[in-house]
Amino acid sequence: MRIVAVMQYYFDAQLPRDPSWTSWAGLTLQAPAFSAEVSPWEPSTQPLFPHEIDSSLAGTSLSIVPLGSRGGAITRTIADTVVDRVQVVLRWEQDFAPGEPPHIDIDLAQDRGVGAANVLVEHLRSAGRAAWMPRLRRAWRPEDGRFYLLSPWTATVFDADTGTALLVFDGTNALLSSGAVRSPFTGAIPVSGLDASLQSGFEPPLHDVLLIDAETAVQSLALREAILAMASACETAAHTYIAIQVGDRAKSYERSLASAGGSFAAKYYERSPSDLSSRSLSREDPSAFSMIEEMYRERNALMHSGRTTARLADLDSRERQRTVYAFLGAAGRAVDWITAL
Repeated sequence: MRIVAVMQYYFDAQLPRDPSWTSWAGLTLQAPAFSAEVSPWEPSTQPLFPHEIDSSLAGTSLSIVPLGSRGGAITRTIADTVVDRVQVVLRWEQDFAPGEPPHIDIDLAQDRGVGAANVLVEHLRSAGRAAWMPRLRRAWRPEDGRFYLLSPWTATVFDADTGTALLVFDGTNALLSSGAVRSPFTGAIPVSGLDASLQSGFEPPLHDVLLIDAETAVQSLALREAILAMASACETAAHTYIAIQVGDRAKSYERSLASAGGSFAAKYYERSPSDLSSRSLSREDPSAFSMIEEMYRERNALMHSGRTTARLADLDSRERQRTVYAFLGAAGRAVDWITAL
């Protein structure tokens, strides 16, 4: 059966339109297993909430209230917080077993729909230097390995040949979500931990800040930025270690490391600490050392071509996410190891 799913994705910022957009039909993306037609909202001729399911979404509210402590609540009504949308029409073929109710993998459809919408958004951000334009916000939780779409959305599914509604969502063909809000009430740090950080200087150590940036990027699915941030954290920690150990000779020492050749990990997490502290990450944490080598190959590919290696790019989205998160764990262990020497 040929299936069509109409996805509406809502934004809390307005796409940077000019008058030429009124005659633009959008773009069509073709993948081996599906196609996606991406079209932005046309405010002069279309309502912001175009269908019954979207009108229902407009009145939906999301509220987060702290438990066990005093504090305010976060409440969001969709109609009051969104100002734009992008429509993605997905088309694919799928066979259903005879006698079984039709069903679709909504997580897979979301992966495809969000990816298609963000193609448009990423090019808008780049072509218009529109840093304020948000991507569709997705988050990945390492605790359960699941993707969550934070932006509001709706989905409606039909038989592409007949236009008949496919009842794939518990007896209906439409689904809505108000998106999600990250909990502001999560986590705690003792004062002793804060004191230790404050004693390190006016600003926190750069390698720690870069690791936090990398984790934020991993959880928001910005994997290229995550790899660059974690690689920079490993570099900064290694250069700081050398500067502390050899002082004014740091530049000449690093030139000698470069002239000897070898991978980044071999130079800075094996040869250098072996020379200066009789320690080696490759001996003490071989799995972290191996992951740092692999992560740094991805960093080099990004720096020289703007793309990851084919090995990483060819993984499915969930395995790619897990792999980059493993890079992050190894980077954290490597940084902690070298800063403790």
